[in-house]
Amino acid sequence: MSAERIARRMLEGKGFKIVATNYKINSKGENIAEIDIVAEKDGERYAVEVKSGKASLTSIRQAYANAKLAGLKPLLICKKSDEATKEAAKKLGVEIMEFSEYHLLLEPEELESIVKKCMEEVMEEYGFLPFPYESIDDKSMEVIRAIAIAEDFSHAAKILRVKEEKMEKEIAKLSRKGLLPSRSLSFCDLKRICLGFLTRYELILKLDKMEKDIEEIKKKLGL
Repeated sequence: MSAERIARRMLEGKGFKIVATNYKINSKGENIAEIDIVAEKDGERYAVEVKSGKASLTSIRQAYANAKLAGLKPLLICKKSDEATKEAAKKLGVEIMEFSEYHLLLEPEELESIVKKCMEEVMEEYGFLPFPYESIDDKSMEVIRAIAIAEDFSHAAKILRVKEEKMEKEIAKLSRKGLLPSRSLSFCDLKRICLGFLTRYELILKLDKMEKDIEEIKKKLGL
């Protein structure tokens, strides 16, 4: 499991909403930086940098610089940090959250939930989760295709010509059918999952067609 996956679950456990992952900062059409996670809490948006190891002055400066470029508050999640690094972070206004510190405060059930969600993400990414083929209908495909080509949530609603409240209900229906995960997702993650869903669906259709074609050939050959 990657540090970023665990960081996302940590943030959600602390009441943050994941807005985006691998958020690119562009200037004059060129990518100049990338923020690991954009998260929101109490009306404030944070540029979250994730370090799997110990925080350093370099990582503090990176978190600060990227946040300033994006106009967000800086937050660094790391394995641990020493006093000198914490002092530098305090002066620059960079909030630090440590993996070890967070895990010590968790109940066993909460830690189990985080690990489970991270494993679900890995399984989804590599296509190991069951594919509920029988639950797919035209309306479900319309919603999934809209999400797959949209730039954000409101854009997906516009494609479907519905209000955002209606869009939320349609996504909830897909989750109940098992077509989409039931956990909270950023739009970037939702779009990625929908793109993967369409790829798998098209593959299944092609395999079904191949199977039918083979059966037809067998009949013609009297096999």
